Amino acid sequence: MKKFLGFFLMVLMTSCVATAQQYKNHKVSRGETVESIAERYNISPDDIIKLNPEARRGVRKNSMLIIPSESITTTSDVAVTFTNHKVRRKETLFGIAKKYGVTQEDILKYNEKVAKEGLKKGDRIAIPKFKNKPVEVKETEESKEEETTKEPSYEIYTVKAKETKWGIAHSYGLTIEELEAINPEIKDGLQIGQEIKLPLRSEKPQVVSTEKYVFYDVKPKQTMYTLTRKFGVSQDELIHLNPALKDGLKAGMVLKLPVEKTETLEVVDAVVVDKFNFIENANPENVSNIVIMLPFKLNEMDIDSVSQTKNKLKKDRLLGLATDFYTGSLMALDSIKKLGLSVNVKIIDNGGKKDATRNAITANDFTDVHAVIGPILDTNVEIVASELKSDGIPVISPLTNKKVDHRNVYQTIPDKKLLEEKMLEFLKQNGQDKNVIIIADKTKAKIKATLQSILPNHKIFNPEEGNYIKPALILPHLKEDVENWVILETDDLSLIANVTSVLNSYATSGKRKIVLLTTNKNSGYDKSANIYNSHLANLNFHYPSNRKPSSLDNQFVQKYKAQYGISPSRTAIRGFDITFDILLRLAYDQNLAKSVRAGTETNYVESKFDYRKKLLGGFFNKGVYIVKYDGLEIKEAR
Repeated sequence: MKKFLGFFLMVLMTSCVATAQQYKNHKVSRGETVESIAERYNISPDDIIKLNPEARRGVRKNSMLIIPSESITTTSDVAVTFTNHKVRRKETLFGIAKKYGVTQEDILKYNEKVAKEGLKKGDRIAIPKFKNKPVEVKETEESKEEETTKEPSYEIYTVKAKETKWGIAHSYGLTIEELEAINPEIKDGLQIGQEIKLPLRSEKPQVVSTEKYVFYDVKPKQTMYTLTRKFGVSQDELIHLNPALKDGLKAGMVLKLPVEKTETLEVVDAVVVDKFNFIENANPENVSNIVIMLPFKLNEMDIDSVSQTKNKLKKDRLLGLATDFYTGSLMALDSIKKLGLSVNVKIIDNGGKKDATRNAITANDFTDVHAVIGPILDTNVEIVASELKSDGIPVISPLTNKKVDHRNVYQTIPDKKLLEEKMLEFLKQNGQDKNVIIIADKTKAKIKATLQSILPNHKIFNPEEGNYIKPALILPHLKEDVENWVILETDDLSLIANVTSVLNSYATSGKRKIVLLTTNKNSGYDKSANIYNSHLANLNFHYPSNRKPSSLDNQFVQKYKAQYGISPSRTAIRGFDITFDILLRLAYDQNLAKSVRAGTETNYVESKFDYRKKLLGGFFNKGVYIVKYDGLEIKEAR
């Protein structure tokens, strides 16, 4: 950062004594370097880098560079020279473009920093001057006054119902800042019937309605990659909705999004509200050093025998989990690299056993390591955390919710109590106007009492001796004029099968809306042959989970299939989510505990991370979803 600030000051100082200097643009050819281009124009490489900071890392074929030149000659049909402009307070790209008689796209084309980070007070930018197009080079007090008194080409527009600043700005190709600069009176909001000024258009655009779309104001440093991940859409979809993106993404652009794509985002008055984002706040100068410790069991494998290796992977569950998790981690490392962030990774095979784990700690140097992801088993997490505790190195427990009470442990999987609490909160908030029926066996007296306390409108329906319910007895409790919420609390597979079958028969009759819910979806729901997914689907089954199933068109799923030829397992997806989250947090602050204290909840492909500190221990994850059957598809419940 210090180097960057020093470089930035040097550019400003250079600009102060060279405001009249002109520039030309150079299109990089194959094989050219900064040095060869500098030699060609008889300037130094530093002269090029001052005007083209991105060239510090090299140049690519067909990229455009701004070259300083006292006297410019060109054989091109369109000669381009440049004027140096210092950005003043409250100036906008729209206003600067209008002042110099060029388009906003013209300015952004030759000022990559502005295109990426937006316009800032004090920036020195190069304004292109095209052949036969007049450009105002020197600014005087008279010209300022002339500009303020000159009548601009505006039309008067009357604001209609359900129209917003963002919708109008998007439709007219303006940023919010530009729209408010033209109409200062709308900074506090629009009123129906209010008259505002808008740039004249030969074809009047149709203002986008808030009934079907919401809007988003692009922030500095955001990229197409970060936006597609944020909104869960493909790049093609985003461009289809916002054709202006074909000319490049720019800070301040207003994008429109379909309402259905923003279910997981916070939206206020049809505008997507940004929460703290680790990607946008990452420090590119932070180089993270991590260890991924997994039981690959290489000492037990004959690497030269493909058949033996395949056999081992099929039969050894721990090895299979390690392999799947690692493939997801590799995808996360690739994604981090594409964000321009740097990571040093060391892979350690702990063999899966306690002795091998201790030996792995002894045999490796953990100096300057910012975090260890793994091992898999809680007993081995205990060993690693204990050994590294004195050095304060965070140990990320990836696949178990069993407590490890060392202060440097991060439990990524919420325990059952947190899932139960989340579901109780959901029931309390949403069940007050429902016809609530509680069915709980004798082993669930505690949760039954809790449900009774938070849902005063409940009815209790006790199972018969032998743990089953009689259809004729429960039918009078199921109403036709209100939604029936049946909360089932049991670990007995026969009772689950019986209740889901009985309720399904009434739900499919078409007379009653029945929703089945539980605070604890145990493994029996998935394993029993007598509990049918079709019944759960018909009952719109709701339950708490530490994961939300990913959709088949999810970007990660598609990339994984392209990379490995198969769909990712849950463990592979978890490997991606955990690794990507930890690396983003470290890019923000290399002290993981400080990063966690930012208090930010993060969501990825299937996992949510919302860490809290235990009073006398490490960190636990409160990231829990309430999910439901929507047909045979499982989605997050809202």
